[in-house]
Amino acid sequence: MFDFTGNRHFRLVQDEEAFARAKEFIGQELADGSLPITIDREFQGLEKLPEAMQYMSSNLASGKIVITI
Repeated sequence: MFDFTGNRHFRLVQDEEAFARAKEFIGQELADGSLPITIDREFQGLEKLPEAMQYMSSNLASGKIVITI
């Protein structure tokens, strides 16, 4: 799922045309491997959510933190 609602602090407003271009660009980059996703750590189950949040707040992650349900 890819969603963008804008950010009033950075003056990013919702622009449907720009959103469509970004979604296409990111999807293509992910599909062909030129935009790699680095997963730092995976936590299994919602019961690991506090541990995952603690790890995220430590700022030690060098990639995405994934919680698998």
